[in-house]
Amino acid sequence: MEEQSTTIQTDESDISHEQMKTSLDTFVSTFQQIDSPAMKYMLIEQIISSLTITPYGPKRLAESELITHELFVILRDYVIVDQLRREETEKTNGTQKVLLNVSLFFMNLCYSINETNITTFKRLFFQKPLIDELANCLHEIITYGKYLNDPLHLRSVSSLLIALKKIRKYHLTTIEYSLITPILFAATECLCSSYAVDMIKSLERNFVQKLDEVQMLFLHAIPFYLKWYWENCDPENFIKILRMLLNEYTVWFTSCQPDSYVQRSSEIDSMIRNLNYILIRPTEFDSLNIFSEEFYHDYCKLVWHWSSILSSILACSSCITNVKSAARTSVQTFYNFTLHSNVLNFMKTIPSLISMLLKVTDLDHDEMQLNAYRCLGKIMIEADIKTMTKPSKIAAVHIEFLKDTINDWKQSERFYSLLESLKSKFLSIVFISD
Repeated sequence: MEEQSTTIQTDESDISHEQMKTSLDTFVSTFQQIDSPAMKYMLIEQIISSLTITPYGPKRLAESELITHELFVILRDYVIVDQLRREETEKTNGTQKVLLNVSLFFMNLCYSINETNITTFKRLFFQKPLIDELANCLHEIITYGKYLNDPLHLRSVSSLLIALKKIRKYHLTTIEYSLITPILFAATECLCSSYAVDMIKSLERNFVQKLDEVQMLFLHAIPFYLKWYWENCDPENFIKILRMLLNEYTVWFTSCQPDSYVQRSSEIDSMIRNLNYILIRPTEFDSLNIFSEEFYHDYCKLVWHWSSILSSILACSSCITNVKSAARTSVQTFYNFTLHSNVLNFMKTIPSLISMLLKVTDLDHDEMQLNAYRCLGKIMIEADIKTMTKPSKIAAVHIEFLKDTINDWKQSERFYSLLESLKSKFLSIVFISD
């Protein structure tokens, strides 16, 4: 076994596909010959350690037929499904660590999904026992408070949700959506529970804090999983989430100092980005009107605070690492708000917003410039638009993004949104003047 581990850990340029397969075959053969559960878990720990520290290991495995190897079925069924199914009294700290390491390994594998291997990933992950156990785990958390004091288990669940989300970015059939429906319902229940509200209430009044595993599950992993869940999903599910969380989130967000946003922690950054989509843009843009009236006042408070945040961002030196990413999130959020017509009217009353968005267009980031121009197109009046400089740049940014999205079905929402932008008075004037 030591020899096989050494072979796997060899630099990828020095190990052939056949050598890697032989090593995996040896691991499986040894696993099947072991009777002791404790020894099996020790072997799995050795396997995962070897695969994890291999240079480009997950990426290489995902991009070859090795992902179909029996080893991955063993890791899924013997570790993940079995550990999710077991009662807490049957688990040990050692087996929970193995569960976490396998879950993290699977999550990292899913970062290398592409059009070529997506079918194989679906075959590996879209299995009823795995889906049912993960959904049941989420249900037990909000029903009995189970696992709330088990950070290893919670992080494992978060990692598996992120892995499934990476798969869900690709086209799913009606049957596949039906198979993963239990997780949709369980995740929605989680965000509609008092636990989710308590997680927001437990946040410190700042952007620089770290989050614990319970907060990361409720405020990052679950919102991330539900983001862009538009097909085969009733908008009423998202309305329930907004009614439960939006006001509490608004209270927290607007209590944080705007100038600290640039120094936000990575956990808070992920939380805000994912909650923004769930709470501000939960459905396709042509269906957002059903949310606009009921949640108008909280949306306006959030817009006002985001304008203060953008002001503080632009006051920083543009060479600070976090400035561009902070500005990108801010402008994306503003664009999401413009999709609510009544909130858009409020945005037009913020005196400095137009000048700040114009400054953003000077930052060197194409997507950020695009969203800034899209916001400006909805906020500015015709007289102001005609005085703008760089019409060719504005046209070029839109054309480039249209070319990038027209043949990519995963970007269909963005493509149609860009077409809507082209219909605006703003771009009509820009293209004519150019």
